[in-house]
Amino acid sequence: MKNQQNNSKYLGHDYTNKSTDSARLIQSVRKLFSSGGKFTAKELNSLAGTNDARKHISVLRNKEGWQIEDCRLSNGCKPYWLAGKGGNNE
Repeated sequence: MKNQQNNSKYLGHDYTNKSTDSARLIQSVRKLFSSGGKFTAKELNSLAGTNDARKHISVLRNKEGWQIEDCRLSNGCKPYWLAGKGGNNE
């Protein structure tokens, strides 16, 4: 029973430890950006099945060097896209 309790921390979303869930979610966001689309954080959350899209964008930008661009629109939403894949199609 003690062994079961020690392993329980790996079942949650611990982003300090690159767990399989975290890696899977980042891979989902990576794949969406590679498709060339523009996505808001809310859309990414829905499509990738996460609630930390902005955190995943930050990881892709800062740790993996992806050139993800964004701009604030007049309605307040902020689309994100991979540079060179869809930034000029407004």
